[in-house]
Amino acid sequence: MANKPASNNPAIRAAVFASGNGTNAENILRHCKEMTGIDALLVLTDQPYAGVIDRAKKFGTPCEVVARQKGASKEEHEKAILDTLALNGVEWIFLAGYMRILSPDFLRKFYDEKLGVNRVVNIHPSLLPAFPGMDSYLQAYNAGVKVAGVTLHFVDETVDGGPIILQRTFERDENEEFDAFRARGMQLEYDIYAEFLRHLIAGSWSVENIRGTDRRIVCLGKKKAS
Repeated sequence: MANKPASNNPAIRAAVFASGNGTNAENILRHCKEMTGIDALLVLTDQPYAGVIDRAKKFGTPCEVVARQKGASKEEHEKAILDTLALNGVEWIFLAGYMRILSPDFLRKFYDEKLGVNRVVNIHPSLLPAFPGMDSYLQAYNAGVKVAGVTLHFVDETVDGGPIILQRTFERDENEEFDAFRARGMQLEYDIYAEFLRHLIAGSWSVENIRGTDRRIVCLGKKKAS
């Protein structure tokens, strides 16, 4: 793989979290290799036999396995993760099928007062706030929705409730089986993660209040506060 061009600006230092096969993680690693201004320093998984380990090797990216040891508390497990991230100077976390909920204490370590968000991003396989939680493609498929989609969002203390960054939709083919339905959604997941990375590097995004609510939304193409 060709080296990306050099940059005079410090690169964003990121880690990719995944628990499973790692197709989304591979997509992020590929784009980070190609883009100037961002480095995926490591992949972190909580599963010793996760497929993402081999995908990280393809890109020469270190993969740290930080499993929750038998009898260890959530706090102890997250401390081990934080220690690993600190050793590598990680600033941003990209969740890509990581199947553990991060605690508020963990997230506070990545809160950025200037940006107003935690520097933790997640991809969710539904049009949030519809179908939060697990098995969202299956929930949407079984519900018979005519339009499905995916959501990229910042992570906060709620489950799948942080400020929405990007959403993409696809129309259901009434004759398609679930595997085809899910595959079309997953392609959109890859696309919008890459789109956000470009905005993140360029600094062309901001988080704005939604008038009349206590909610916020991410505006792309708008420079964040310096």
